[in-house]
Amino acid sequence: MGLSFLVLGCSSSQPSATAPTPAPSTNSISQDPRVNEAIEQSCYQCHSTGGKAPWYAEVSPTYLAANSARKVLNFSDWATYDDQTKAEALKKIEQSVQSGSMPPGDYTALDHSARLADDQKQALLKWAATPAVATH
Repeated sequence: MGLSFLVLGCSSSQPSATAPTPAPSTNSISQDPRVNEAIEQSCYQCHSTGGKAPWYAEVSPTYLAANSARKVLNFSDWATYDDQTKAEALKKIEQSVQSGSMPPGDYTALDHSARLADDQKQALLKWAATPAVATH
């Protein structure tokens, strides 16, 4: 019941004053600004070393496992990935976005700003389907 109250109390559509600061644009992952925006908004919290979830989303089981998520894919290290690592990551990103498993539902239920809009999903899918050498 306490968690229900917490979830209901945080379900406002108003922006949070404690929302995470997006990673600097100098860390661009893609040449497409829509892709970078989607990644910063929906992925950086768990998949970058600079990610920080809003306090109310930190109770999500998925976010509690963010350290293991960063070991799987860390956008802070994207520039250091070789082409093979990027290609494998892009394939996993494509599968995860297409299946709807990323961003995880338990996390987006608490942090509504991390939800991907349809146009963001399409931009990510298009980007993930491109060869790694063209993605930077």
